[in-house]
Amino acid sequence: MGGIGLPDPPHPHDRSGAEHARLLQQAETFFSLIANNPFGVYLIDGDFRLRVVSLGAQKVFANVSPLIGRDFAEVLHVIWPEPFASEAIGRFRTTLHNGVPYQAPTTVEARADVPAIEAYDWRIERVTMPDDSSGGSFGVVCYFYDLTEREQWARKLEEREAQLRALAVDLERRVRLRTTALNAANERLTAEIERREATQAALVQSQKLEALGQLTSGIAHDFNNIMGAVLGGFSIIANRTTEPDLLSVAGMGKNAAERGAALVRQLMAFARAELPEPQRIAIPSALAEVRGLISHGLHRNVALRVECPDTVWPTFADPSQLQSALLNLSINANDAMADCGPDGGELAIVVGNAPASEPDHPVELAGRDAVSIVVADTGSGMDAHVLQRVMEPFFTTKDKGRGTGLGLAMVQGFVAQAGGAIRIESRPGVGTTFSIYLPRAFGDASVAGQAPSDLPDIATERAFETVLLVDDDADVLGVIEAGLSDFGFEVITAANAHEAIALLQTRAVDALVSDIDLPGMSGIELVAHVRRTDPAIPCLLMTGGGLTASTRSPPPEGETVLLKPFALQALRDALHAMLTARDHGEAQGTWLDRLAGRLRSDCARSLFAHWRGLYDQSSLPCIDQLDLAACADPESIVIAQVDLGRVPINFHFTAGGQSGLSEEGRAGGSPVAYEADFRRCALTGAPSYELTKGSLDGSAAATVERLLLPFSTDGRVVDRIVGAIAVASPNAGSGIS
Repeated sequence: MGGIGLPDPPHPHDRSGAEHARLLQQAETFFSLIANNPFGVYLIDGDFRLRVVSLGAQKVFANVSPLIGRDFAEVLHVIWPEPFASEAIGRFRTTLHNGVPYQAPTTVEARADVPAIEAYDWRIERVTMPDDSSGGSFGVVCYFYDLTEREQWARKLEEREAQLRALAVDLERRVRLRTTALNAANERLTAEIERREATQAALVQSQKLEALGQLTSGIAHDFNNIMGAVLGGFSIIANRTTEPDLLSVAGMGKNAAERGAALVRQLMAFARAELPEPQRIAIPSALAEVRGLISHGLHRNVALRVECPDTVWPTFADPSQLQSALLNLSINANDAMADCGPDGGELAIVVGNAPASEPDHPVELAGRDAVSIVVADTGSGMDAHVLQRVMEPFFTTKDKGRGTGLGLAMVQGFVAQAGGAIRIESRPGVGTTFSIYLPRAFGDASVAGQAPSDLPDIATERAFETVLLVDDDADVLGVIEAGLSDFGFEVITAANAHEAIALLQTRAVDALVSDIDLPGMSGIELVAHVRRTDPAIPCLLMTGGGLTASTRSPPPEGETVLLKPFALQALRDALHAMLTARDHGEAQGTWLDRLAGRLRSDCARSLFAHWRGLYDQSSLPCIDQLDLAACADPESIVIAQVDLGRVPINFHFTAGGQSGLSEEGRAGGSPVAYEADFRRCALTGAPSYELTKGSLDGSAAATVERLLLPFSTDGRVVDRIVGAIAVASPNAGSGIS
């Protein structure tokens, strides 16, 4: 970059010393003002040479060297291209010669020395050079302002404005295209606002339902356990008495317990806390079961009329919910007719078929046949306002303490879950009619509400299996234990899963019955443990909390589950079905192999091997072929003669019987439980096996293994039982391995 040049002082012989000093001072001041100016200023002398460049102008001439004292025309040709360089030179020369200032328009030009476009505002004026005392020498001073950065921003602004104009055009186009859509969206928004207002109005009700669901789920398990104990207790009373009065009381108690349990199930289903249990229902039978309850709940001046022909089609729904719905509708109708006067009112329940071809068939069941259940009363009726809200949860017109507002909401929930439809007609002063439509059920499946006509006597067909019963509720445990014992099962109990596992290590059982909700390890986890150790043991689960969609650990698919409270007969039937399926599903040889693998004592192993060598699947081993010498310990063999002609079955022990049935041989077991093994073997014609641990004298524990094998004199009827009984005490050196 060229430096700032100052003019040479006048020769000392040309002027006096004072004049010389004055001119020197004047020149230094003039040139310093230009040189130190931060703005764009430079000076051309009369010889058209560049004399001074300000600080603000130096960047324009940065690429010109040498600069000061150089012909200004050459300088301009270095930094500016043609024709602008020549035009600028001409302007400078004109102003120098005639003294007329020149104000140039804003100049935007590409530089010649660097690849850049620069913009300037500039002005030139002629000035008298300060070092000429005669005043006859002139120069030209140029003032300029660099507009390059401003022009760059201006160009960017123009570009952005162009972009904005393009965006505005595009936006206008988009607005035109979306106008129709926005109008449609506005209509939808208006509808959505109305819907949300309705939803907001129902939000409080939803929160109440959620609280109801949480409360119901919380108490359901304990309440069902209580109802289970009550129901089981009345069932045991009914099984153990023949007095009509006691049987009547037991029946009423059972009905009340079942209604309480059904109410909890309906509340849980209504609050979505329990899944419904739909099944094929014969409505005449289901209505007959609840008709008595409806009749007893009516006022004296209200007559009941029921029309339900036997030709009504079956439906598919939850039977307890159907009966509860009928009760709720009847109770509401009865309350509506409370002030009917001395003439009273009438509650009519009319059931009929509703073919899909009927003109007024519900659209919800279009194309499907249905069953109609009409519940009509002649009560006070409802106005339009009440009629529109009658199905809302917690809405009630009854006095405080007489209703919760949940009855009709639960009816609606039941109908919806059953896939049906409900219609309501009501007029003030005339009465109300509820019409329920449930889809028709097809197929030949068994129908709930119909009593089976050919149910065999399970107690005599199958008995004396050993069942491990697990429940943490002592009352439920005691009632179920007593009921199963009455049905002929031998029952051992445990209060939790860990006790059950400990018992399984010392006792052989035929089936496991366990509650799901056990402390610590759940019943589902207990079943999984049992399946790992012995997959053949049938397992049945019970629950008082219901099978819900949010169950903490739902039972695996295929497991048998009974919902508390249940009838003891239902438990007996389920056990019978499971045990029968186990026996039929297992090949005889496989079953015998499994039994052989469970034997522990040499006596039992040798006797079983001898019996199996004589066994033919078409006939029983003959007692004449029994060889006691083939047994490892003949002294431990018990032989009993079976008398099937007496009830209970009588056994006469002909060999080893007395020692085998001695108190020492029972290891703490009762004679009834011990002889139950003989009955089982005699009834089923199959081997019976038991492994128990107990106390012989109140302190020492002993292990007793009993294997009973069927024999016959004719190959068909079990009339002899040969058993191996091995007892091993803690001090015994041999016996059970």
